[in-house]
Amino acid sequence: MWMKLCGLVCIFASCVLTGFEMERRLKQRWMFLWEMKETLRLLEKDMTWHRTPLPEALLGAAQVCKTPLGPMLVCCAGQAGMSGGQSFGEIWQESARGKLPDGLLSEAQLQAVLETGKALCSADTVLLKSNLQKQELMFENLSMTAREEWREKGMLYRRLSAAAGAAAVILLL
Repeated sequence: MWMKLCGLVCIFASCVLTGFEMERRLKQRWMFLWEMKETLRLLEKDMTWHRTPLPEALLGAAQVCKTPLGPMLVCCAGQAGMSGGQSFGEIWQESARGKLPDGLLSEAQLQAVLETGKALCSADTVLLKSNLQKQELMFENLSMTAREEWREKGMLYRRLSAAAGAAAVILLL
């Protein structure tokens, strides 16, 4: 009797925790995109107003990051400082693909992150500012969409996982 009860509790708890994990991933996606937007704003200020070199600006931005964006920026700044014959765009893409966890972003969102490397490559200050503002606007839209998705689907995931756990418990009784 007790063994069966413990098994039912474990099944229900695992279903509920699965729903919470799925919701957490949606929230993490939204936080990453929002932080990317804020990082672009910070990079624009550092690189256009303060004339900070790109590797130093990336390291400064990485210090305030709380998502996987921070390690990606540190890796990118380190490789850009060494510059072993690779262009910055290649370094950015390699860092993004290597440091970001699988499944964090959708394919379209990952493409937006990869395009950001091209926006950071400009030596002209006016063009750099324009490119970074365009990318910032794009990430603002992506983060708003991801936030709405988190709010809608997150609640749905929690409720459905609890319902699935309850259904599994009822079936096993």
